Amino acid sequence: MTNLEIFRLLLISCVLIVFVYAMITKRISTLIALPIMGVLTAVIASVGEVPMLGLFAHENAKGEEVQGIMNSVLGDGARMMASTIAATIFGGAFAVLLRRVGVAEAIIKKAAELAGDRVRVIAFIFYVATMIIFTAIGGLGAVILVGSVALPIMMTAGISGVVSGSIILLGLTTGGVMNPAGFAFFATILEPVIEGGYEAAYEIVARMAITLFIISFIVSVIYILLNVKNNQRSAWHARKTQSAYELSNWALLSPIVPVLLVLSSIYVMPQVVTAELAIIAGIIYTVYVCKIKDKINAIAQSFVQGTQEVAGAIVLLIGLGILIRGVQFYTVTPIIAPAIEMLVSMLQSPMTYVIGFTLATPLVLYRGPLNSWGIGGSLPAIFATAGFSPIAVVWVLRSTGMMQGFGDPTNSQNIWIADFVQADPNDITKSLFWVGLVITFIALGYAILVDQIPLI
Repeated sequence: MTNLEIFRLLLISCVLIVFVYAMITKRISTLIALPIMGVLTAVIASVGEVPMLGLFAHENAKGEEVQGIMNSVLGDGARMMASTIAATIFGGAFAVLLRRVGVAEAIIKKAAELAGDRVRVIAFIFYVATMIIFTAIGGLGAVILVGSVALPIMMTAGISGVVSGSIILLGLTTGGVMNPAGFAFFATILEPVIEGGYEAAYEIVARMAITLFIISFIVSVIYILLNVKNNQRSAWHARKTQSAYELSNWALLSPIVPVLLVLSSIYVMPQVVTAELAIIAGIIYTVYVCKIKDKINAIAQSFVQGTQEVAGAIVLLIGLGILIRGVQFYTVTPIIAPAIEMLVSMLQSPMTYVIGFTLATPLVLYRGPLNSWGIGGSLPAIFATAGFSPIAVVWVLRSTGMMQGFGDPTNSQNIWIADFVQADPNDITKSLFWVGLVITFIALGYAILVDQIPLI
C-alpha cells in the first residue's frame, strides 16, 4: 500500500470508529449515521482519484462511463434492500392483524391454562408461547402485549424478575430467528456476493436459521433448568379465561403458517417460497380462520397501520443499503482490501474462526460493529473483497446476533422488560451473557464440522 492509501484507510477507520461511538453513546441516531458513513467512506476514497470527488458519473481512463457516488452509493444503496423492505411491510401488516384478532393474547392465556402451578412448566410454556408468537410478529408493542401478561404470572410463581424477563427475551429471539422477514434481510446482504442470486441466498439463510433455532432452543431450555428450581412453588393457579375473540385452536396456529410454508418449500416443494408470499399466505389464513367479517378492509387497515409501525425499520434498511454500497464503491475496495486480507489470514483456519468470533460476540452489544443492523450488515461485502467466504460471515452475524437479540441493554424490549420487572437492563445482559457465547460457539462449530462451510 502507498502512503496515500494508508492515510485514506486511517481516515475511513476514524470515520467508522467515531460514528460507531456516537451510535453507542446515542449522540446520533443510527438512521442518520449509516448513510453518512457510507457516503463519507466513498468520498474519502475518491478525493484526488476521480473528478468532482467521485460524486457524479465520469469517464475512466478507458473512456468508459463510471457511475458516481450519487447514483452508485445513494441511488443503488437506497434501492438495495427493496426485498427486505417489502418483507418488513408485509410482516408489519401481519403483526397488526394478529394483535387485532387477539391471537398473541390467546396463546399466552392458553399457555397459562396449560402450565398450572408447576414452576418449571410455567417457565417453559411461556418460553415456547413467546417463541411461537415471535416467529410472525415483532416490535415493542408485541413485547408489551406478551410481557404484561406473562411476566406477572412467572414472578408470582416465584421466578425472579431478571430470570422471568430473560425467559421472554430468549423466546423472542429464538422465535425471531425463524421469522421469514429476517430471512429476507440476510438474503439481501448475501445476494450480491454469492452465485445463484436472491433465491440461492434465501435458501442458505433459511437452512441456517433451522440450525440456529435448534441450538438456541436447547441452550434456552438449559438456562431455564439452571435458573428455575424445582423447589420453587407457585402461588399462581391456572384459571380458564374466556377469550373476547372466541378464537379456535386453528387460529392459534396463525403465527407459524408463514414459517411452515417456507420450510416446506425448501424440503418438499420444487421452488422456495419467499418471505412476502409466505406472509401473504399467513394473512389470508388468519382472516378466514378467525372469521373476520370485513376481510378486505381488515387487511387494508393492517397494511396501513403496519407500515406506520415499521417506518423506522424501513429508513434503517435504506441507510444500511447506502453503507453497504459505500464500502463496495470501486475506489474503496483497493484501500480496505489489504487490511481485510490481513485479518482474514488470521481467521481462515477453522479453530481461529470459531474461537475468534465466539470471543468477539460481545461486539454486537451497544450497537457495536458486529450488529447486523449497523456496520455489521456491510461485513459480508467487506470480507468478500479479501476472498473470505461471505457465507461464513453471515453465519457469524446470525450466530452472534442471538446475543444482540436477547442481551443488548440498548434494545427497546430489554429496557421495557427491565423496567417492568424493576431490574437494571445490564443485569439481564449479565444473566444471559454465557448463553450468547455458547450459542455462537456451537453454531460456528456446527457450520465448520457438519455444514463444512468454506472460509475462503
